Amino acid sequence: MSSPWGGPTPPPGKRPRLGLYLWLGVMAAAGLTIFLLDRWFPGSDSPLGDPGMVQTLGFLVLVSSSLLFVRQFNVRQTVRNVLLWLALGAVLILGFVFQNELMDLATRLRGAMIPSYAIQTGAREMTVSEGEDGHYHVYGTVNGVKIQFLIDTGATDIVLDPEDARRIGLKLEDLTFDKPFGSANGIGHGASIVADELVVGAVRLSRVRMSVNSARMGSSLLGMAFLSRLKSYSFSGGKLILRW
Repeated sequence: MSSPWGGPTPPPGKRPRLGLYLWLGVMAAAGLTIFLLDRWFPGSDSPLGDPGMVQTLGFLVLVSSSLLFVRQFNVRQTVRNVLLWLALGAVLILGFVFQNELMDLATRLRGAMIPSYAIQTGAREMTVSEGEDGHYHVYGTVNGVKIQFLIDTGATDIVLDPEDARRIGLKLEDLTFDKPFGSANGIGHGASIVADELVVGAVRLSRVRMSVNSARMGSSLLGMAFLSRLKSYSFSGGKLILRW
């Protein structure tokens, strides 16, 4: 019986460890890639210093170990498989090296597709895009509960819609709606509360005074009580820029 190379097939106990050589080649290429990336991008953290990256590399080593069972050499198929493993390793490593840039890109894409998500555009700056209705909506959390707010420069307070108030655990029957205020529908009444935490984008405020409206509003409001706690805010080209 002949081997693929035209010679006699070696006895089972003396088969060349072709799979081992291929696997070691893949590991060497991955190691070389890490070394070169560390040299080319000295400002980045070392991939081996990140537990998540170490786990990913461990998974790559485990899966690629299937090459150890290769006993016959098909040049085209083997080269294709090796290139696929190298490409996978390179994508994982590049994803680690550029993880901050990729996260920023993903955030910007989300902000462009869903205007209610604020995009951090600076160390202490974020941008909210104008919605289809011409208003500025933004997602925030009150006491850890996600709420969509309408940013309203004409409103004085931070006002919760009664349904949003229920979602953060308030019992409306226990509130006293004795705070009158003007609205588009006339005089309304609200109840004063103090939330443990309000988070909007990267802005985190503690012990925040706000009101709960007695009637449905359609959306909770972020009024001047929120905006006045920022350094500045401005409107430009369908964008609301918040700085703190």
